[in-house]
Amino acid sequence: MYKLKKCALCGEETNLELSHIVPKMVIRMLKKTAAGNIRNSENPNIPAQDSEKHYMLCGNCEDLFSEKEKYFANTLFHPYIKKKKIKFDYDSKLFYFLTSLSWRSLYLDLIDFTENHVVGIDALECLISCEKIMKDYLLNNRNNIETIEHHLFFFDEIREIRGNTEMAELRPHVTFHRGITSYTFCFEDDGTYGTITNMMGIVLITLYKKGSREKWEGTEVLNGIGSIEAKDQKIISVVGNEFINILKTAQVASNSISEKQMGKIVENLKNKVDKIKVYPVFRDWQSDRKLNKK
Repeated sequence: MYKLKKCALCGEETNLELSHIVPKMVIRMLKKTAAGNIRNSENPNIPAQDSEKHYMLCGNCEDLFSEKEKYFANTLFHPYIKKKKIKFDYDSKLFYFLTSLSWRSLYLDLIDFTENHVVGIDALECLISCEKIMKDYLLNNRNNIETIEHHLFFFDEIREIRGNTEMAELRPHVTFHRGITSYTFCFEDDGTYGTITNMMGIVLITLYKKGSREKWEGTEVLNGIGSIEAKDQKIISVVGNEFINILKTAQVASNSISEKQMGKIVENLKNKVDKIKVYPVFRDWQSDRKLNKK
């Protein structure tokens, strides 16, 4: 857990609050709809009580973000998760929220990238520049984020996977619909850099630099009034590798669960066998089984 000395956004030296990287409402929904304990990939043998958070924002900046988080929750997150809507009209508050979400991950990842020389100098300079642009926008010092793009991909039910049997075996429905993650990636050979955030199947990909072979259809959220629909979305991108990475990380974590913990999980499911069908994960189990049979 990072504990910064001054607010990451405004730079004020004051008491900092514990800020969730992925909004608290997402982990709250995950816990509310879980058939048992939730677990994270870093330590799957200990039930998780919360998602990643750090001391990084002052109270005023946390409040600056909270209104936009509420807008996202009411306009898109809850209606989609509860399967009430697939088309969403939005205004500039959604763009602001998405910027704040990716900015948090980018800011913290840049600390690691800089200290440990994770990426090359060109990628690092690009990310540093984008972080400053996003910060100025979030502080209302500018009204755009230049060429940075926000894309929302809705990980709906997959009926068929062509040319990649590996993905079908990695339980994509369970992993994405019952998962939370956020991190920055760089494909330096292709020139594509971004941040990917999974919120129970609502996947935000913020692209800081886009390679020439990238194709995104029906996914971009514009800075203003618009609409986005959870269907007919098409992506041709190196970001697909990050989807596989998320799935493989989840599989490694699952394989690392001890016999003792696995016994507890099985016993819990046995106790809920009569009502297991009401839990969302049951539908995901079925969807993953169908994929494996094809």
